[in-house]
Amino acid sequence: MKRRVVIADDSKYWREKVATELARDGHEVIVVEDGAEAIQLSMDAERPLDLVIADLIMPGVNGFEVARSLRADSLTEDVPVIGVTGLYNASDFPEGSQAKGFAAILEKSVSPDQFIFTVNKYLNIPRNESRPAPRVATHRPAEVKTPGGENAKCVVANISSSGVFLSTHSPLEPGTEIIVTFTLPAGSEIRASANVVWVNGESTDSETSYSRGMGVLFKDIDPDQKRAIEKFVIAEITAQ
Repeated sequence: MKRRVVIADDSKYWREKVATELARDGHEVIVVEDGAEAIQLSMDAERPLDLVIADLIMPGVNGFEVARSLRADSLTEDVPVIGVTGLYNASDFPEGSQAKGFAAILEKSVSPDQFIFTVNKYLNIPRNESRPAPRVATHRPAEVKTPGGENAKCVVANISSSGVFLSTHSPLEPGTEIIVTFTLPAGSEIRASANVVWVNGESTDSETSYSRGMGVLFKDIDPDQKRAIEKFVIAEITAQ
């Protein structure tokens, strides 16, 4: 399947080397020198991207900022971003790549076979199927219990059976485990353990369709509660 891929790296040699490998498989490959260009290309709704490969350390907008920006916008939140680096290694990310907004983080020293294997893992996901479940906008009061036992008020602004976006002025760090509680319009109470997977902070909320807050994925949710969410989401989609 032909895919549209952006490679952002300030090393001309490295980005063209990767582009050549991917072009051999018939993919449309765009190479750019800066993360800002990658973000701009990802905002073209008429020509959606299937994958972004971004160097973690670049002058201007780096790979971390690329991943954070794409995760924070509803248009690009499902576009996988693979971070590449010649500086960091796996031990620098004890909470995993997803905690930083990446589908994967690869060292530039990995073998070509391992690199292509990882890239193809995400290129082979059919378009519109990378999202774990359909979601809809909503506005439901919620409460979050933090690891320290404190309770905090927030709002469910976006919901699916796999997770929610919680609008809050005090988002928690990615990787934080929480208990989130809220009630659906029909009266079903939802209480589930969840993990914070990305944060839309003060520096990005004015530039995206999301308010300040955090995206969380359910870790442990009662099957009946999950079905209640699915029923609510389907009803909302049908009504649109």
